[in-house]
Amino acid sequence: MSKNKNYPKNHIFLILIILLGTIVRFFTYTQVFEQGRIVFLETDPYYHMWRVSSYINTFPSTFIFDPYINYPYGYLGWPPLFDQMIALISIIAGFGRPSVHLLELVGASVPVVLGIFSIVAVYYIAKEIFNERIALYSSLLLAVMPAHFQISSLGFTDHHIAEVLLSVLAYLFFIKSLKNSSHRLAIISGIIIGISFLTWSGAPIFIGLLLSYAVIQFIVDRRSDNDSKYLLMTGTISFLTALLVISVFYIWTPWLRTISAIALSYFQLIYVAVSAISILLLGLIARIMRHQKWYFYPLVITALIISFLLFLSLVSPSFYVNLSESVGYLLTDTPVLKQIIEAQPLFYTFDGKFLGWELFSNPVWYSFTFSFYAAIIGLIWLIYSYRKGVNKGGLFFIIWTLIILVLALMQRRFTYTLAVNVAILSGFLIDKIKSFSIKPYYIVLILILFIPNIAVAYSISQSPPKPSDDWYDSLTWLKENTPDTGQYGIMTWWDYGNWILYISKRPVVANNFQIGGDEAARFFLAANETQANAIMDARKARYVVVDRRIGLNKYIQDNQLVLKGTFIAVASFAGNDISMYLDKYNLPNENYFQTMYARMHVFDGNGLKNYRIIYESNETYYNLFDKPTKNIKIFEYVKGAKITGVTSPGTVVSLSGIIITNQEREFGYIQKTTADNKGYFEFMVPYAGNSLYKTRLLKGYELRYNNLSRSVNISENDVLNGSTIVVS
Repeated sequence: MSKNKNYPKNHIFLILIILLGTIVRFFTYTQVFEQGRIVFLETDPYYHMWRVSSYINTFPSTFIFDPYINYPYGYLGWPPLFDQMIALISIIAGFGRPSVHLLELVGASVPVVLGIFSIVAVYYIAKEIFNERIALYSSLLLAVMPAHFQISSLGFTDHHIAEVLLSVLAYLFFIKSLKNSSHRLAIISGIIIGISFLTWSGAPIFIGLLLSYAVIQFIVDRRSDNDSKYLLMTGTISFLTALLVISVFYIWTPWLRTISAIALSYFQLIYVAVSAISILLLGLIARIMRHQKWYFYPLVITALIISFLLFLSLVSPSFYVNLSESVGYLLTDTPVLKQIIEAQPLFYTFDGKFLGWELFSNPVWYSFTFSFYAAIIGLIWLIYSYRKGVNKGGLFFIIWTLIILVLALMQRRFTYTLAVNVAILSGFLIDKIKSFSIKPYYIVLILILFIPNIAVAYSISQSPPKPSDDWYDSLTWLKENTPDTGQYGIMTWWDYGNWILYISKRPVVANNFQIGGDEAARFFLAANETQANAIMDARKARYVVVDRRIGLNKYIQDNQLVLKGTFIAVASFAGNDISMYLDKYNLPNENYFQTMYARMHVFDGNGLKNYRIIYESNETYYNLFDKPTKNIKIFEYVKGAKITGVTSPGTVVSLSGIIITNQEREFGYIQKTTADNKGYFEFMVPYAGNSLYKTRLLKGYELRYNNLSRSVNISENDVLNGSTIVVS
């Protein structure tokens, strides 16, 4: 009776929470809609939108191999369903021919919609496991929790929010099926699991979590001598349904006929099939051993798991390697991940610095604020409350929480997944305090958890990572002023690869998958043009994009001068220690200034033979020498014109010119050489007076030798074709 009476009121509260969650997710509105364009947040959304725009004209056809990344070799992309969904909605909304603006509007809005659905899903799973009060508290906190807000805010078009929604829905229907022994609910859970495999390459985690629960639940049932038929039925039907969904999808979408965990392949089919068989075996062994002592069951299961892994390593080494590498990826056991901030441990940096004492500035605070600590208390309280026995939903939730907590502790990127558990555990704590204390205490706790969360979410929304106006203008220029052939690549640091893909529509050597990042690092660290040219030729790259952030820059921190910049990661990527580029005072040394990065960005490419600056951005800053320069610079890799001549042997010959950029900034271009024993000298130069670009040689080059001076004019064709100009 009481439940029915509160039913309308609780749903009014849920509607209000949904409204609040929607408002919060629009905090980024002014960051996304600016200057007549839609700007997506961070970097991965740009790769999603690159794929969405590529799917529009070929829908429902997709591609699994993307030739525009890791150019010219290409690389495997993500599972396509998330991007296909955005493309389909855009096609329907645009009556078959969506405009770019409509496409971007749909792409920017989808995470908000999925975020709201996930808040509702958390309400229902918390209600299923606990009660309606905890469900309301949980959904309220999730609506404002920064970790969840960041992946579901307007403009953050990434599959992370789809992961959260699909996992919660799959678990919800799985739990309901366990409780009700419902085939229909098990099928729904399986359909959602199958969809998750087509959305995110990390979806095997979902089944791994369900298998972990199943093993423990079978053991609990054996110990209490309960029949596990319900678990056998739900697990088998769910996993077989997921297998069927994936198989049907494979009929019409490209997939690899090999075993690969990072792309759709035989791996997903085998993994789900083995999981279904595992459930059957767990149930069968439980029935066979029903008259044995219960503790023999976990011993037998442990022995079988070890035997299976040994058997797998012998029979299918490729599947075993992919499986072990996937586990290594989750445990940050790969060198590449150590260069990525979001792959660092939650409380530590990779250099061992503990962040736990930095209460208001560590990753935990920016993800959960005080809710994380409330959730830990709630988890301990929950486990204690089950000391005399645990129900199916409660056991599942504890296992789910512990696994996701471990993942988040190992890699910060999983905080968005942990947000669901943190919200539910915080709601559980609030409800427990309310149940045996006076009213003000639980209200105060709600405020302590709610206010910092929404405040941090708002703070994050006002300065989200995204391409600045300077970057957007530069990449738009690149798109409009370079050939659109797809027959060459752009060399840049991998941080900017996805932006170039979508904004400039050009292939990139390295993007945010970090593939190609090793060669990008070697290029920027190259000590001479010969090394750099070999990399550019191998990668068929024609343009180079650099900015100040790639290098080392001076900052004042705690009244001391410090150097910061991506260059530290660049060196590490190439296997070099940063100390190679610093003197005894920890300032850049000659090795640093000889790198291709420094010669391009710090010295404007002065003296380079095959690289010419063709564009620089508007934003000005002061470099290491306290001289004003521009933030972003684009270089073109050219054959260069050869200037040759003859003079007295051993004569020092100099060549100089004045370069004027598109920003009307002038700088000197200088080369020097010494004539050989026959008096022969030559220069290779990249600039021409009649350049295709606004950045050009202001006048002719000036040659100086033997107290003589003469002007040499070089044409654009000379530079592009590698012509030789003989000075008589």
